[in-house]
Amino acid sequence: MPKRGSTVSDDNPQDESKVQNTALKGIKAAIPNLADAEKRIADFVLASPQKALHLNINELARQAQTSPAAVVRFCRHLGIGKYADFKLWLARDVYRGWDEKSLPDLDLETQTPGARAIRDTIAAVRRTMTSLSQTLTPEAIESAAVHIRSAGLTALFGIGASGLVAADFHQKLTRIGIPSFYLFDVHAQITASCALKPTAVAFIISYSGETREMLEVAYQSRQQGCYTIAMTTAQNSLKGLVDLVLEIPTVERIYRSAAELSRISQLATIDVLFNVIVSNDIDNVIAALDRSMEATHHFE
Repeated sequence: MPKRGSTVSDDNPQDESKVQNTALKGIKAAIPNLADAEKRIADFVLASPQKALHLNINELARQAQTSPAAVVRFCRHLGIGKYADFKLWLARDVYRGWDEKSLPDLDLETQTPGARAIRDTIAAVRRTMTSLSQTLTPEAIESAAVHIRSAGLTALFGIGASGLVAADFHQKLTRIGIPSFYLFDVHAQITASCALKPTAVAFIISYSGETREMLEVAYQSRQQGCYTIAMTTAQNSLKGLVDLVLEIPTVERIYRSAAELSRISQLATIDVLFNVIVSNDIDNVIAALDRSMEATHHFE
């Protein structure tokens, strides 16, 4: 990933005096040398830099009343080879002091056609599943299944979108008779982690692995002698606090419109793990499913 002020493309020579400035200062300095269409882009970005970060190239062109080609020329005049690199350069200035994975990664556009939304979303999900197959190991899944099946209790932790995944896993385990719990209130989760028995498994779901509450849960669970499992991404603080990691791919920045691909990879991992748990005790699982279906059927 190019650093702000460094060469973005070897075949696109840059004016060093331009790229050494911060993004907003660089844009202001370039205005006298820009064409009218490019000046409209500069004016829009300077007036609403945070909004500009959320827009794809077509939407930025529309908002600035110009064309995508003009946006490309605008980036080149700034010494930036690609629009994506321009957004990163701008984000590092607007969100100065944030680490790179926390920078905005939105690409919004008004009135996206349904056909395009379907196509793009399915393609993104396919890429995510391919990445998941490369990060999630059979050994980790099998080890997690063994510990959950033998635990006296599986305590599930997660907040936000990760909390919804934890609730889904709680519902699955409950159906097959494996003791588990999930609490939606994050302070209640921390409290519960302080009172776990050593026979429990603490299962912590956190995409970033840096959420302070989940780090506290992991610490407290270890203090109670619990076996700890984390579903998280590659490099973060949570990994160093747990016994086992179910690694999901890094498919989104932390700053995003919603947890979409990360949630899908988490749910898929839960499904994989649940299938392994079920396969290791098919007779009892079938009996439990039959009882729950019979008991709930007359309410439908």
